[in-house]
Amino acid sequence: MNIICKNMSASYGKNMILNDINLVINPGEKVFIGGANGSGKTTLLRVLSGLIPHDGEVLIDGKEVSSMRRKDIAKLIALMPQTNEIYFPYTVNETVLLGTYATSGNSLFGTDPKAAQFAVKCMEGCGILEFKARHLDELSGGQLQRVLLARTFAQRSPFLFLDEPGNNLDIKYRAELCDKLNSWAAGKTGDINNTLVAVFHDLEQAKRCCTRAVMMKDGKIVFDGDIAEALAPEMLVKVYDFDVAAYLKG
Repeated sequence: MNIICKNMSASYGKNMILNDINLVINPGEKVFIGGANGSGKTTLLRVLSGLIPHDGEVLIDGKEVSSMRRKDIAKLIALMPQTNEIYFPYTVNETVLLGTYATSGNSLFGTDPKAAQFAVKCMEGCGILEFKARHLDELSGGQLQRVLLARTFAQRSPFLFLDEPGNNLDIKYRAELCDKLNSWAAGKTGDINNTLVAVFHDLEQAKRCCTRAVMMKDGKIVFDGDIAEALAPEMLVKVYDFDVAAYLKG
């Protein structure tokens, strides 16, 4: 299966955010979505996940995403949003369990034992099991980020969409995140090769986690190819209107 955009556009009211997007994401790819703030990166992830209306076509395994049920989309795509969104004060354990709903049918009122075991495994893998009984509003930004990552893994979807997964993480956890994402991307979910699509502001982290880059500017794709070419100084200037390479050199 793959995800295909054909002449896709999306707006918030009268404000055009994405314009004439043509994109194919194949199983097994590790794709970095890059660009300055306001370039359309988050909107692209949300459109591909069926959360925002669009013009043109967005096809998941040949089906138009706008015609699919939310639960069917969730079986294929797990989206981890940025942590600046509002969350109910669930416990860590409850939050991660919610991620298993799409594939197990489990809910907070009736948890499948296997789903509960997998949720524990996800919490262990993200280093949050020790505070599984704490509520989300009691956590630091970095702890909350790891909870959301565990919930995303608990969904068991072959396409993983991450919006700034390194936010609020210190150096140690950013390194561990890259290792975990690369390990996950090397495997399969069912018979589908795992596929990573991630927005990063940390270009070094993007380079460690991804091999393909889709660079955006003003709601359009301005580059799609090897990440090494995307991170070349001249491309970074084109995308960010700023000499990123010189800045990083100090």
